Amino acid sequence: MDTKLTDLKLRPALLAELLQLGFETSGDMAHLSNAQCLRIPGMAGRDWRKIAAAMEREPFINRPATRGQ
Repeated sequence: MDTKLTDLKLRPALLAELLQLGFETSGDMAHLSNAQCLRIPGMAGRDWRKIAAAMEREPFINRPATRGQ
């Protein structure tokens, strides 16, 4: 769970933002909810899926069950 963010090969702008916010490992971000993580500037798509996997989380926010039931 303590994978270094530099080892995840994130986009340089996102990596710089995360380091500036004081996050060095995926464990440092464990206290944040998925929604809070996705509000970090530059966090989206492939980079979010990599970080979510390192934190052993499902990368999607509470998807509703199939509609119409």
